[in-house]
Amino acid sequence: MLRRKTTLSDLALFRIIALICGSISLSLGWGAIFQRYWWHAGYNPKLGRVTTGPTLAWVVYGVILLVAGIFPWKWLFKRRKR
Repeated sequence: MLRRKTTLSDLALFRIIALICGSISLSLGWGAIFQRYWWHAGYNPKLGRVTTGPTLAWVVYGVILLVAGIFPWKWLFKRRKR
């Protein structure tokens, strides 16, 4: 018997990457908030100065990516075609 090669669909690959990146972003942001780091600093070489951003943004980005990875997109697409 011949077996088909199983491949991940584009949607499954997106879901896996979204879950991994979302969990990393959420855990890093949540950990920084628990250590009382409310702002994270970075350096923008194009502008040549230090920039800051809220740590809560990392938590929000992580939640958005987790929802995108968990949400049943195929169900939404099938429902939309009706």
